[in-house]
Amino acid sequence: MMAAAEFKKRSKELFSISMPMVVEHLAISVMGMISTMLVSSIGEHATSALGMVDSVSNLIIALFAALTTGGTIVVAQYIGREDLQSAKRAGGQAVTLSAVFSMLVFLILLIFRVQILNLLFGDAEADVMAASLVFLTITAFSFPVLAVTQTVFGLLRGSGDTLTPMAVSIFMNIVNLGLGFVLIRGLDLGFFAIPSFGVTGAAVALLIARALGMTASLLFIIKKARGVRLNKLRFFKPDFPIQKTILHLGMPTSFESGLFQAGRLITQVFIVSISTAAIATNTIAGSVMNFINVPGMAFATGVMILVGQRIGRGEVHDVKKTAMFATFMSSAMFAILCLVVFFIQGPVFSLFNPSEEAMIYLPAVVISYLIATPLAWSLSFIIPAALRATGDVVYPMIVSVATMLCIRVAFSYIFAIWMGMGIIGIWLAMYLDWVVRSCFFVPRLFSGKWKGKGVAVSE
Repeated sequence: MMAAAEFKKRSKELFSISMPMVVEHLAISVMGMISTMLVSSIGEHATSALGMVDSVSNLIIALFAALTTGGTIVVAQYIGREDLQSAKRAGGQAVTLSAVFSMLVFLILLIFRVQILNLLFGDAEADVMAASLVFLTITAFSFPVLAVTQTVFGLLRGSGDTLTPMAVSIFMNIVNLGLGFVLIRGLDLGFFAIPSFGVTGAAVALLIARALGMTASLLFIIKKARGVRLNKLRFFKPDFPIQKTILHLGMPTSFESGLFQAGRLITQVFIVSISTAAIATNTIAGSVMNFINVPGMAFATGVMILVGQRIGRGEVHDVKKTAMFATFMSSAMFAILCLVVFFIQGPVFSLFNPSEEAMIYLPAVVISYLIATPLAWSLSFIIPAALRATGDVVYPMIVSVATMLCIRVAFSYIFAIWMGMGIIGIWLAMYLDWVVRSCFFVPRLFSGKWKGKGVAVSE
């Protein structure tokens, strides 16, 4: 049993670095839910289009994880080693790689956006496809902006600064929400009026918010950051050994995240083939899920920072305790949140203005998530985050990709299409994926096979 003093110490350490991210993710999820509600006021076709484009966007964003994750881990390990100059060089290289790579992805997406939507969602209704094309075309311009912003956030977090990313993220979401309200619904002040732009307004609001967020984050890390301040051009001059180190850590995670999101995209294709109501149900349930996931996502990033710094300091003996403590605290927070959402689910659903058909599926999907999440999510996602921070990035990649394809995608088809379970089958396959992932990650953590894989210092 953990002594009270140790529990207090670990709680203070974990919460001090994770709470700003809890606040950040909470603000993002709440404002994301409100944004989805605004879009739903346009009509079910707009809600469905938002869900479809989000699945494509999540795949694109996952490709940027190589720079975000690699930069975070390398900076955290160098900070633990107290090698600030190396941390700065790594930070500059991560930002440069992020800008170049994201521009290439953006150009490919912009050129082939129609073909991509037709390939993935050709079975969708005409009005849904039209709204999707508008939303994807405009938001595509924000992907390079978002890639640089997320990379800067990763560098700041790796150095221990989680407050600044929180503040900038909240600022971005407030701008997105405020502009979205005006541009989606229109504004009439008598002497001045702005017409309703519908889906176009939602996309423009998101683009402007992300651009302002990138500007704020770059200005901070260049002029104000206390740790990794990138205020010299030499930090951005190509340094291939450091780039190789970042990519060595980040590419497996990026590959994993990309295929993970590709798997989700495939399941989205299954959902599209069911009905428009199923698409809307999945989008609404996803918004609720993002709210519930707040502590888990924050603790996953927090444990990656803490473990990375421990590896940098040579405190290998404490990695397992740090990972398991974060897993326990995450599950406890999930249990509380899920209980709260269970009692207020009715009023929450009504805010999204779901159709009668969507309400047939929505309660069952959300309740299933409330049951599964406290039991399985943390083991499935907190522990691999800790493993990556040690430098053990290939094993989590292999497991995550294999379970996504062999469990989530395969059983989504079996449950949803072949057995006729519909949208609930998609979510049940996801829970099964979590359980199987956990069966691989927990033994890996306790086996100690991740030792000796740190890149900032040698064991």
